[in-house]
Amino acid sequence: MEFNVFLREIVPLLGLQWRAFQRKGIKRKIERRIAQIGLSNFEEYSLSVERDSDERRLLSKLLTVTISRFFRDQEVFETLRQSVIPSLLEEENRKELRIWSIGCASGEEPYSLALLWEDKFKQTWPQVCLSILATDVDEKMLARAKEGRYKNSSLKEVPKEIVKIFFKREGEFYIVDPNLREGVAFERHDILTEEPFLEMDIVFCRNLAFTYFSKESQIEVLKKISFSLKEKGYLVIGKDECLPLTYPTLFVPVFPKEKVHRKFS
Repeated sequence: MEFNVFLREIVPLLGLQWRAFQRKGIKRKIERRIAQIGLSNFEEYSLSVERDSDERRLLSKLLTVTISRFFRDQEVFETLRQSVIPSLLEEENRKELRIWSIGCASGEEPYSLALLWEDKFKQTWPQVCLSILATDVDEKMLARAKEGRYKNSSLKEVPKEIVKIFFKREGEFYIVDPNLREGVAFERHDILTEEPFLEMDIVFCRNLAFTYFSKESQIEVLKKISFSLKEKGYLVIGKDECLPLTYPTLFVPVFPKEKVHRKFS
């Protein structure tokens, strides 16, 4: 069985779209897994995945690992700073700001949000409590995120003065300040199969669902995110992503270039 045939047959069982995984690096990852469990080829592995729900979950994690860095796509965070977050904070009787980072991987995105808050908003809005929920299906990634240890390559877009204040250097690693880590709650969650968290003001779902998931799964995820958000809450997707065609009934693009949408009300 050729690799592309394997993808066409198996990936839809995971709720994903096979075209997203044709890269050579993905093929090598799966070949290593096949050898690791003592199988010989894609056909044998296909049968294993079909029969074993644990192997399906492992393969899904293997395929959808996201490589990230702090303040990835800076223009998105600048839009948050200038427009999105101020519009929410100006609402009457605002006491809490709730943000959900879906597919948080090793934690750079939620920590970036925490840094943005500390640097630009905390002193001006002391009465507002920031709550950041970061979720992923990969428990190893979540463990890394909780540890908060990063190499300099992950911090290229963080201003040096911010690094000095909120990171402690240990050898080749930079450790996130414990107070900042305490402000982010990491939980294992599968947006494909589990119910969403509720009463969110902003949901980040970048470079995951709308890149890797099948169109049917994308629609289901989009419905869950809409249900998760408060009235007029915001959804942020990846800069190279597009929402499925049903989105006009659920979301309105408010910053199209930065891929920021607002819940349709």
